Parts: sequence; C-alpha cells; structure tokens
Amino acid sequence: MRAYDAVVVGGGAIGMASARALAGEGLSVAVIDRGRLGGEASSAAAGMLGAQLEAHAPDAFYALCRESRAMYSNFAAALLEETGIDVEWVENGILQLARSEGVAAALRERMRWQRAAGDEAVWLDPAEVRALEPATADDVLGALYLPRDGNVHAPRLSAALRACVAGLCDVYEGEEVVAVERAGAGWRVRGARDVYAADRVVLAAGAWASPFLRALGIPLEVRPVKGQMLALRPPRGAALRRTVYDAGTYLVPKRDGTVVVGATEEPDAGYDKRNTVDGLAALAAKALGAVPGLRGGEWVRAWSGLRPRLTGEAADPVIGPWPGAEGIILAVGHFRNGVLLAPITGRIVASAALGREPEDLWLPFWPPARFAARGGDVRANTPER
Repeated sequence: MRAYDAVVVGGGAIGMASARALAGEGLSVAVIDRGRLGGEASSAAAGMLGAQLEAHAPDAFYALCRESRAMYSNFAAALLEETGIDVEWVENGILQLARSEGVAAALRERMRWQRAAGDEAVWLDPAEVRALEPATADDVLGALYLPRDGNVHAPRLSAALRACVAGLCDVYEGEEVVAVERAGAGWRVRGARDVYAADRVVLAAGAWASPFLRALGIPLEVRPVKGQMLALRPPRGAALRRTVYDAGTYLVPKRDGTVVVGATEEPDAGYDKRNTVDGLAALAAKALGAVPGLRGGEWVRAWSGLRPRLTGEAADPVIGPWPGAEGIILAVGHFRNGVLLAPITGRIVASAALGREPEDLWLPFWPPARFAARGGDVRANTPER
C-alpha cells in the first residue's frame, strides 16, 4: 500500500490543477486516472476562456468564471516556466453575433449588466463587425464584443499540466479506481493494480464521477454530455482573429492558423465518443452560416469529448469538502468550463485540503454552505471497510 497526504482521482484539467495546487502547499500527492492524464474532455475542449460568454446573469457563477479568467495570465506563465510548454493563452476577445432582432435585444441586455459588473462589453454595428472579421455573414445585425474573453490551446494545456504534475506528484495512469473507502481516520483508494492510502481524497473524475459519489452516499449525479467538434483551415484571406459565436456554435482561431468549431450537445449519447455524419454536418453548416468566408477551407480533423454535467436543479460545479465525510473533497460538474475554471478550482481544493475558511466568492459552490442552505441531508455513507 502506498500512502499520501492526498490522492486525486481523475487526471483531467481539474484534477491536475488540483494536484499541482496541493503539491504547491507541500503535500505528498498521487494522481490516479483510468487512462492518460488529460486524455478525455480536457484535451478535447476548444479552450475558450469565456467568462462573459458563458454567463447568463450577474450571479455567483459569473463571478467565479471572472476570477478564474483573471488568474490565467499568471497560470499560463507559470506553466511555461515550470514545463517549457506554451499553452498559447491569448486574450483575443469573443464576438457574439446577432442575426435577429430578438438576439440583438438579448445581447444588448447582457452588455448592460456586464458593464454594470465592471466588465468590458461593446456593441458593434454591422459595419464594425465586418471591419473586425470580414468573413462573417452579411445578415449580421450587430455583435456583442467581449474583448477580455480569450482562449488557450487545450491539448497544450493538458500536456503542460501533465508535465508539471509528473514532476511534483506520483502519477498512476491506466489505473482503474474500483473503490474509495474509509480506513480509520483516513481513506483507502482501491485500484485494479494497487491500493493507495490518503488523509484526503479529491474526487475529480469528470464524466466518470457518479459511481464514486453513489458509493459514498453523496446525493449528486454527473452525466456525460457528448460534444462533437471539428477543426478546419480557412482559405487564404479568411483567417479569423477573434472567436466568433453564433447561436450555440463557436469558431475559435488557433495560433497554427486552424479554427476549432464546436460543439454538438448530446446528453443521451452516454460514453459513445464516435463522430457521426449528421452531427458533423450540422456543425459545419452552422459554422458556414455564421462565417461564410470559411467556404472552401480545408477539413483538418474531427473528434468528440464527454463533458461532465451535474443533474438536478443547480448544475453549477461543486468544489470543496463534503460534510459528513471528513477528508473527501469534491471537484465535480464543471461541464463546459473545466479549462476556464481549472486555476480557481485548484486554489479552492488546496484551501479545502488545508482546512482553511472559504472565500465568500466560493460559498455558492462550497458543499457545506451550498447544501446546508438547501436544507438537504448532506451526510455521506462512509462505512469503514
């Protein structure tokens, strides 16, 4: 049996950022993943840092996203220094297109409350949209420009986090965790190959978290939501400089000149990551509708990822210690925002592991505050085995 201060179950961006933060506090840490670190949703993501794009109201989730976005410049610089890998962080802005009067009105309202919150949000008329991105559709009535939203190269982020974690922690890839059990005052993580003892266990298993939650009696469920994506290379003269978003479809330009287009949202696909003709055809049609200048571009590749969405009334992520199961720390349900929220989640997990009081910003996501406020039974079923 191998013993650690903390074992992180799940090696996506959330699990790796948590492990890095824990190791940075001087804890001995193991990271266990059923596959390769960063091999699932984290490296499949478009890499958007859309704190303003993803928010639908000036609420706690919006505040959390803004805080994590603000951390990204230093986060990316630190990963470059620690690993030599550039995650290609860029603050190039996002254009949310309005192609109907109803969407235009909704975007103007979004602009109003985001400005009131102190964010930058600019309304552009059609001529200003085409001046910034000439390849966009002729029927655009305007756009909301979010200059502070940006993106990273998700596979490079996963590679950088993996290299960093490998230098700070013990890494067990290809190790299927079969049980997390109480063992005296601590915990025992049973893998298919070995057993790992820990004072704390961080559950960051993404779309595969539900079996662990159920076994511990934690009344949360995470389901996979399949997202198909594609990459293309624009024809000469039609390169995008900013992310373009239209009716749920986003086109994210990367440093190598390709554009990542995403994503379908398929909650009933289970764990099937196969690309489908109809899914990719619909995605390509939406992309060309928003940016007709991409017609004639080169098809590069297609892939899919499984995003972890919490079911139930409140789908925001749950991050922090679980009441009634001392030493269990959750980092689950980040859905489309695992890449964006990785830096702040690492900070929250490390604070939970060290028994620090949560910051006010975290309370809506911090289990003791979030679930006690709902009046639910938050105790876990954690028998010793």
